[in-house]
Amino acid sequence: MSLIEEIKAQEKTEIHVKCIHIDTSSYGNGPIKLEDGFFFALVTNGTALLGDLYQSYTIRKGDLFLQTPSMSSVLQGRRNDFQLICIYMAPDYFDGLSHGQPLYNQLSKYLGKNCLPILHLEMPHFRYLQKTMQLFSEELDLFHLYKNGIIRNLCNLLSLQMTDILCQRTEDDASTYVKRSNEIFLKFKRLLVSNYRKHHNIQFYADKLNISTTYLSRIVKRITGRTVYSHISELICVEAKRLLECSDKDVKEISDWLGFSDQSVFGKFFLKRTGLSPMKYRTMRLGN
Repeated sequence: MSLIEEIKAQEKTEIHVKCIHIDTSSYGNGPIKLEDGFFFALVTNGTALLGDLYQSYTIRKGDLFLQTPSMSSVLQGRRNDFQLICIYMAPDYFDGLSHGQPLYNQLSKYLGKNCLPILHLEMPHFRYLQKTMQLFSEELDLFHLYKNGIIRNLCNLLSLQMTDILCQRTEDDASTYVKRSNEIFLKFKRLLVSNYRKHHNIQFYADKLNISTTYLSRIVKRITGRTVYSHISELICVEAKRLLECSDKDVKEISDWLGFSDQSVFGKFFLKRTGLSPMKYRTMRLGN
């Protein structure tokens, strides 16, 4: 069982973002499997062995390693003083970040090299990144109305910091060269964040970008593995959940706010995405 599967089984819930502290007191000395997500891990003390399908690496204090969903690794051989802080992001969640794509562009350079991205950080970078990761703490539960927004902004902050670090380690600065398809995707994501409530149709976004719907669909599918409608629906559903949980708007008002032609269309959309009607979802969440 992988680390994330084990945590999901313990917490009995889906996990989108998780800060994980690994040391001998919490996970012992047995092997820990990391897979099926984005992992951003910083070694804060001691040494251990990190292995993938091709080789093993000795990691030590100050090392940062990053892993995409297409990678898999096993953490083992941990010394008694070993400590690591790791931020996990589910693939769908990472895809929805406004600043995730530049980081993925950098990580994709490692995909064909049969090696994990492992960097040893200078002390100023190490300390600053450690402070950022420590913000993903249980104290976030103190916040309610804007907790999800705070977490999303923290994820964007962390993504930009790691992108900058990776760019500094490469000979070519990726910030000055981005393929046209990636530029279009980034513009699409910005358009989507501003317009998803009013415009649910791919044609609107293609027209704004001056490209065909087929071309936009192909770019989004190639970069994320998901359809344009999937990205639109995800933002609508997240906002619908927030309004049902945190506002006193009735279902019809929420339906209008999110650009649906009528309440029944919204109800069918929400049921398909969550398995619950809007009212059942609100009752369940308020009950918890």
